[in-house]
Amino acid sequence: MDNAGKWGIIIQARTGSTRLPRKMVLPFYDGKGVFELLLQRIVARFAGVMPVVVATTGCPSDDILVDLAGKVGASVFRGDEADVLGRFIGAARRFGIANVVRVCADNPFLDMDGIKCLVDGMDSDGGVDYITYARADGTPAMKTHYGFWAEAVRLDALQRVAAATSDKLYHEHVTNYVYSHPEDFNLRFLPIPHELDVNTRLRLTLDTEEDFKLLQTIYAHVASTGNVCIGNVIDAVDRLPGCYEAMEKQIRRNSK
Repeated sequence: MDNAGKWGIIIQARTGSTRLPRKMVLPFYDGKGVFELLLQRIVARFAGVMPVVVATTGCPSDDILVDLAGKVGASVFRGDEADVLGRFIGAARRFGIANVVRVCADNPFLDMDGIKCLVDGMDSDGGVDYITYARADGTPAMKTHYGFWAEAVRLDALQRVAAATSDKLYHEHVTNYVYSHPEDFNLRFLPIPHELDVNTRLRLTLDTEEDFKLLQTIYAHVASTGNVCIGNVIDAVDRLPGCYEAMEKQIRRNSK
């Protein structure tokens, strides 16, 4: 991971979510919101290795995210609220990023080791356009409820998507076009650990108020260990009564 000028982490975040407004900045743990907590972890691990950029909107309501990014030490790019693909392309161009690690800020338990594996995996195969973790049935991590994994994609691939389609779906969901058109892109999927692949009850991504309350409880238990990692998260979920039942309920209500 010595090619810092080519790689960069771009984190998409905004405060204008419809199902849970301002979910990024609501007090989550130790007086901080999920956005700040996640950004702190990413900057602590990768700031000396590659650029860390927050891609948010130009809306005044997102000024708070810009301020938090500056506080933590991340760079910022502001763009169109609806065209998230355009935001990523603009951020990558602005900061000279050829290979993008895409992070969604509503995943408070994001696995930092997984990010390094994505970078190493793409670096080892110069022909790969897109790499992420996936279930055994081929479902990429972004289409699951796990919330542990990021994805990596070349800027060139994103620019090809922008040139190929103006469909709102593909401009809102940045990489959807890439992995749903395998005939046009070179894809690589890393296997999700078997014990997680068969655990269809697990949901650790933040969409609703119910998600927020549950993940807040889990985060407090995990943070007390001093290490937010997959093993400690699963241990907390296994130990806390009612977790899986609550997650299953949200999975039924919120399809990916």
